[in-house]
Amino acid sequence: MNLRQFDQNLWLVLDALYQTQSVSGAAKRLNLSQSAISHALKRLRTAFNDPLFVREDGKMLPTQKAQNIQSLTQQGLEFLNQVANGLDSFCKSTSNRQFVVAATDFTTKLFIYPLLNMLSTLDCNIRIKVIDLSSEIPIKALSSNHIDLVLTFSHGHAFESNLSQKKLISGQYRVIARKQHPIVSNELSLEAFLSAKHVLVSPWGASSGSLDNELEKLGKQRHIAATVPQLMNVVELVSNSDLIATVPAVSIKQHEVESVQILEPPLPLPDYNLFMVWHPSYNLDQGLIWLRSELETIATQILEGFS
Repeated sequence: MNLRQFDQNLWLVLDALYQTQSVSGAAKRLNLSQSAISHALKRLRTAFNDPLFVREDGKMLPTQKAQNIQSLTQQGLEFLNQVANGLDSFCKSTSNRQFVVAATDFTTKLFIYPLLNMLSTLDCNIRIKVIDLSSEIPIKALSSNHIDLVLTFSHGHAFESNLSQKKLISGQYRVIARKQHPIVSNELSLEAFLSAKHVLVSPWGASSGSLDNELEKLGKQRHIAATVPQLMNVVELVSNSDLIATVPAVSIKQHEVESVQILEPPLPLPDYNLFMVWHPSYNLDQGLIWLRSELETIATQILEGFS
């Protein structure tokens, strides 16, 4: 294949076919007609001397040769995206850009509320759209630029993926229980901890958490009486019941907590880590560079206020 004679736009068509496995899907993805995609596919087949995609069970499945060049295609497009995005200037005072951030209720209150407060004091038209983080890392939505940035957590040091990431905050857990709790008092023993009924905060519906992994190492198990998707309502739930919860220490600072007692867990727990995650195709996107910088500043302020 002679690259000098190869239409570079065909790489976009090739990638769209990989992603959608459909001529009509690729057409919709690229906002082109089906006939234009069919014509482009014909040119690709000629250039690579291979069918590239064959119809099977209603899908356009890649041939072995197409599979072999898929990673190279994606790497090339990521590089081109970085160059293109890096050439775009960004000025917060004149930009009309909307940033889409996927976050939990906790990370929204922790990072997005201060960001919106800051933006409200500026003479600018930047918009922030927050959507629920429906899975730990929505890779496809990030790669297709439907989401600009994800705010999420991990108990490890990084995510096992090809995504770019930056740790914003690391911290410890605390146990909360209502005052005058019949089992839990000032110093929390492991026995009392295991005797109590627990609330598990699980944004994605998991039936256990890192705490349960640590208990399992000790041959112990707690009684999870309730599983809820949102962290920010747990203080109210705990303060009006005999349930207890183990939550990030920094989250308690966001509430009036006169009605609850705050205790150290009776066993060592791994620190939680809050990350911002984005697709490497947009490493040089000047708008996202600005947004990430603002969130890093907010993280520093949070840590200073909590220390």
